Amino acid sequence: MRSALWCALLCGAIQGLAAQDQQVTFEETPPVSISGFAVAAAQYDRAPRTNTLTAGKVALSLFKPVGDAYFFGQLTTALDAGTSSTEIDNLIVSWTPHGADRWTLAVGRFDAPVGFERDDEPLNFLPTNSFTFTYARPVKLTGAIVRFTASPRLELDAGVANGWEETVDNNRGKTGLLRAQWVPVDGLTLGLSGLYGPERDSTDAHQRAFLGPDLTLERGPLILGAEASLGREQNPPGPALSWSGAAVTAFWKVGHSLGLAARYDRVSDPDGLVTGVAQTLESVTVGPMWFYRSAQEGIFSNIENTTFHLPQIALRTAVRFDHSTQPFFSNSTGGLSRDDTLAVIELLYLF
Repeated sequence: MRSALWCALLCGAIQGLAAQDQQVTFEETPPVSISGFAVAAAQYDRAPRTNTLTAGKVALSLFKPVGDAYFFGQLTTALDAGTSSTEIDNLIVSWTPHGADRWTLAVGRFDAPVGFERDDEPLNFLPTNSFTFTYARPVKLTGAIVRFTASPRLELDAGVANGWEETVDNNRGKTGLLRAQWVPVDGLTLGLSGLYGPERDSTDAHQRAFLGPDLTLERGPLILGAEASLGREQNPPGPALSWSGAAVTAFWKVGHSLGLAARYDRVSDPDGLVTGVAQTLESVTVGPMWFYRSAQEGIFSNIENTTFHLPQIALRTAVRFDHSTQPFFSNSTGGLSRDDTLAVIELLYLF
């Protein structure tokens, strides 16, 4: 009797909705996926003779698919020089038109599609970023980007942004972006990015041009990532200012839960445009990584352009040797040194 009553009520409800020309569906609304990561570290810096323990960063990500579109947002709270701050690290609304799935439009704040290194710790093999990443190329862009997947092996991007790292435009101009990414054979990805636009505050002059080739190679247990940065900025009435940078990162998966990473990095800044000092910076970084259990699937599941799945827990240690042709690194006497050595132990947890 109870079953018959429920059937009658259900049929009546369906007929009532049909009479109102409303579509009936029993599909569940896709839930909001919540994920994130936390970083803690211990660090010794030889030049200033400092050592510190830090609970350095917590990032919370939200992912919501809606039909042909999705929303991804990430709030990051990070500790820098003893002060914590929270910012919108990523905020992306992406749309792939129905029936035109080769095209994707994304707007918001996103990682610049340049090079091999990324801003978020889980997407890198080492606990520190290179000088090339820090000084020689953009890391974040705020704007819009259109992506065309010409084939499974060729992808083309075009975009416009406020400027390098700018959340609100610092002048009246915009920075244009073009990128091509090609996979000639499985395990090899070649990319070329170009940016052009004004980057100085309150002026549209001094147009800056940037060219950044990159490469990702995966062969068995070896992953190799390389990127270069070539930049030039107009400086009338004098000659243009220029800089260059290059970083090569190698990761060797030694066992099921153990790997060894190394990186060489060099930035040449003869005009002091990007580092503030006319100098050449070099660094060598090497260290092992222990990792355990694969993290849950999300918008970021792998180290980009590789099959290395992000671990849920990773312990990364590294020793970094820095050198500059000019005094640049703060030391214990309150002055500057040409050399520095940094030792880092980093614990990374994804949830």
